[in-house]
Amino acid sequence: MRTRQTHAPQPLDGELSIFQSITGRMQGFLYRQLNDADFTVIYATPSIRNVTGYPLEDFLGNAIRTLPSLTEPEDEAYVLDIVQDALRKHERWTVDYRIRTASRGALWVREMGGGVFGDDGELLFLEGLVIEVQGERAARLASEKRLRAMTAATGTILEDVDDILKAIRALSILSFNARVEAARAGNTGLGFAVVAAEMKRLADDTDKLAKQISTHVKTVRQTMADE
Repeated sequence: MRTRQTHAPQPLDGELSIFQSITGRMQGFLYRQLNDADFTVIYATPSIRNVTGYPLEDFLGNAIRTLPSLTEPEDEAYVLDIVQDALRKHERWTVDYRIRTASRGALWVREMGGGVFGDDGELLFLEGLVIEVQGERAARLASEKRLRAMTAATGTILEDVDDILKAIRALSILSFNARVEAARAGNTGLGFAVVAAEMKRLADDTDKLAKQISTHVKTVRQTMADE
């Protein structure tokens, strides 16, 4: 008689090894911290070294360094505000910021975390996943830089177009006055009338072209902003 085989649940150590393998492949690490003044690390996957450049032993019990100490100073207040707001609302947080690594300089990471609360609502732990998003963030910053450069360049073009339109309006007035004077001069002013008419035609064509340029430039700026 054949007996049906059943799969026993994996032990906790087996699950942790799976988590460690996954986070290591995705260039990230899991962590759990106490809710104390120093956010003492009580657990982290060894892949923390892949991201930060520092060994796990440096962080456990905050032996040498803390996780918050890696945060780029310019990003500290931003990260803290997002985390504290999420904790107040008992919600999860997702935040991008820079950390200072051991050998790679500043590195962009994305942290997805949340609080662990007791039955009485007391915050016990903070835990989450930190992954490297250097390429994604760098691409976004490059896009933002291109947009700023495009905005600055097109702003100058639009200013030039405004100056052209002002000159065209002045030229139109001059051509109108020239036609009036040519009419008063009768036959002797016929040649001047032809010149005035040509001035008016050139002014109208240039006005149309300048407005088209202005429209195209604004379209380009809007397209860049929507990317």
